[in-house]
Amino acid sequence: MAKYDYMKLARKKSWTEKELMAFKKFISQDNQAAKDALEEFQNNELIYDGEGIGLSQDQIKKGFKYLYNLGFTPTGKERSNSPFGSREEYIVKNPISIEIIDFYRPSFFSDFRVPLYQATGGKKGYMPSMDYYVSGGQISIIG
Repeated sequence: MAKYDYMKLARKKSWTEKELMAFKKFISQDNQAAKDALEEFQNNELIYDGEGIGLSQDQIKKGFKYLYNLGFTPTGKERSNSPFGSREEYIVKNPISIEIIDFYRPSFFSDFRVPLYQATGGKKGYMPSMDYYVSGGQISIIG
């Protein structure tokens, strides 16, 4: 018996880290129940309207820590292999929020899916965002 009702989970407004991982694992299966849950997720009003599923403050903090470490050393110096341009650096240095906006299929030959995140940063009047996913330990910024 499944620990989660994945159809209900697909309709939620926010997820814990455990719920996110369970849903990601479930929808990466090649069966009708997984396809139905993914479709229900994509019909979630927050996803459909482009707002995204909320994450806990701990998850947001963890996400921005991960992003910061990709671009900067612990002393704040930019890494030579930073994946960020100036817009992304600004977002990472001025964190506001991270939401899940979809699930991305990095390989056309597999049903494996990864969360597509939207990180927003900035200050009053200017709050840019970037869309990214992480697969195989590598970040891909796609928007």
